[in-house]
Amino acid sequence: MFQIALISSPDNFAGEHEMLEQMFEKGLQTLYARKPQMPDALLERWLLGFNFKWHDKILPWPGSAHSFEELEKTNSEIRFLSPVFDSISKHGYKAKYSKEELREGIAAWKKTHQQKLFALGGVEASNIAELAELGFSGAAVLGAVWHSFDPVGACEEILNLHQG
Repeated sequence: MFQIALISSPDNFAGEHEMLEQMFEKGLQTLYARKPQMPDALLERWLLGFNFKWHDKILPWPGSAHSFEELEKTNSEIRFLSPVFDSISKHGYKAKYSKEELREGIAAWKKTHQQKLFALGGVEASNIAELAELGFSGAAVLGAVWHSFDPVGACEEILNLHQG
């Protein structure tokens, strides 16, 4: 079953915890906490700002790979391949693969690996179905939510498309 995960905004902002809790209420199953400028002790404090019922849905960010070969070097249950499409959050960060390269690479990965493979980079409502067709186990969303005028609404749209 294709899964949708959200990566936290790299920046802190007022109302962030409340927005994320609304996203959980609307069906978000997994949030990857990625705060690159935040020391571990502060990240732990940031996590304490959430209602305890959401804590099992918040995971540390394991990083992403930028090639199928690099995926071998990561050590997590879910591996992230990036950039699959042109990035929304990183200006000038262009898609790295053709659809055929993705299809072949994902098929080869699945033959020899048990870990789930998630797409990252430019993931938005309009391309979720394509990612599932290509063979990804799921997708991680960042810019399509955090660069939206209404992050909660954007997240809900993506979740509803996926569930619908």
